[in-house]
Amino acid sequence: MRVWMLLACALSQSAWALAPCERTSAVGSWCELSIAQLHPTQGGVGQLQVDATARELADKSPEQLDKLMKKKEIPVVIAPDGGYWLVDRHHLTKALWQQGVKQARVKVIARLKDKSSFWSQMQNNHWAWLKDEKGQPLTPQQLPEHIGDLPDYPYRTLAGQLQDAGYFSKKGRVYFVEFAWASWLGQQMDWLPVNDANLADRISQAKRLACSSKARELPGYPGKQCRVNQSKSAG
Repeated sequence: MRVWMLLACALSQSAWALAPCERTSAVGSWCELSIAQLHPTQGGVGQLQVDATARELADKSPEQLDKLMKKKEIPVVIAPDGGYWLVDRHHLTKALWQQGVKQARVKVIARLKDKSSFWSQMQNNHWAWLKDEKGQPLTPQQLPEHIGDLPDYPYRTLAGQLQDAGYFSKKGRVYFVEFAWASWLGQQMDWLPVNDANLADRISQAKRLACSSKARELPGYPGKQCRVNQSKSAG
């Protein structure tokens, strides 16, 4: 904990050295924002994936983490009321929060001015995912208010692992592709429990499903690794 307290201090005081975010911050600009001010745009995270990310970050020096964070864009949309809505990197941001980092370097990707059409614009631009882990609708009011309140969606961990391993691709700047995969995997696997003890077995099953013809309607199918596996089998 002491190491992370020193790291959080270093990040806050010098590493990012950006101007504070404001409701008038220009679209395309980078600014510094308290993580506590970020509103999630999804209902949950894969907590096992968050914990794994936190462990990876814990091994990095302040300089290494600063370099990483300059590459990892944390995109936000500024709402008509001046609120900041996080549209990607929920797992990374929660991992930082868990470890005591209070400030984040973010990029303003849009500033919306019409309160009446705010959520329709968010959804039309794929900047919000208003469904739970099983694909059931959520209202904006049902979203957690704070990044630290995001509950565990275990099958989102499986989807994240598949994406990282190349079993499906996240093309362009379309966010939340992983949630479509998470819901589908849960349905295919009868929502069996996912935890540290069985994670390896669940991932193996998920990989087989990801490369099967059953997944062909999902975004990003087939992933590069599926084609590699297919070539090896043919050989």
